[in-house]
Amino acid sequence: MKYLKSVRLLFLYLLLGVAVGCTGPAKRLYPVNAIDLSAPVAPGFELHQVSSDLGLVIEALPEHWQVTTEATPHMIEHQAEHEEEDAIKAGGRISKAEAMERARRFFENSKDLNFLNTRSEAHYLFSFARLKETQPEPTAAHVKSSSLVAMAGVTVEGWTKHAEEERPVQVKGVQHAHYFEIDYTQHGERQIFKGVVGYAQPYWFWFYTYDHLQDPEDQLLLKRLLETFEIRTGTAQ
Repeated sequence: MKYLKSVRLLFLYLLLGVAVGCTGPAKRLYPVNAIDLSAPVAPGFELHQVSSDLGLVIEALPEHWQVTTEATPHMIEHQAEHEEEDAIKAGGRISKAEAMERARRFFENSKDLNFLNTRSEAHYLFSFARLKETQPEPTAAHVKSSSLVAMAGVTVEGWTKHAEEERPVQVKGVQHAHYFEIDYTQHGERQIFKGVVGYAQPYWFWFYTYDHLQDPEDQLLLKRLLETFEIRTGTAQ
């Protein structure tokens, strides 16, 4: 799995965008456009419920795509490799056992929903964070800032950026959403990182994809997913 380290690094930039872009006194708005979890799902789509009051509706995936809320043994092994690399860069070394333990801890508290193409390693991730009671409702400008911070992360990490795009988008069940796309090269490999950052009361969410350009069908599927997904909030009946 080639995506793990880049996902971890760029997700840190997304979180930073939330931290610096949304400050001030708490203020709650009526959740316009909210869709309840119990609402019918269109044919050809599936509801993935990630918490008691949050769900993601996406196109049904082909059989060779794996959906998991937990890290697979393969993911843990590759994260352990990154842990060993990080230790060396920090001027030290750790044993394989310690690297594996650090990798397990890295994933154990994650609530992310991972979608993996087992053939090409294309990957997309749905992550979310409930707004704290002391935080104000994010505006469209806050959401845009979070996506721009993620885009800036590619340059900060020293990867070669070839093209980028960003724009506000409308997503079913969402108050604010912003799309971004970056075409870049990391360690000699051309990749595409794109996704949607948004707010569906009371959750921030990040829905983003990594494509290593191994299968032309991946780009078509990922494009459709980002254009047709919807967010459900509220308790299912």
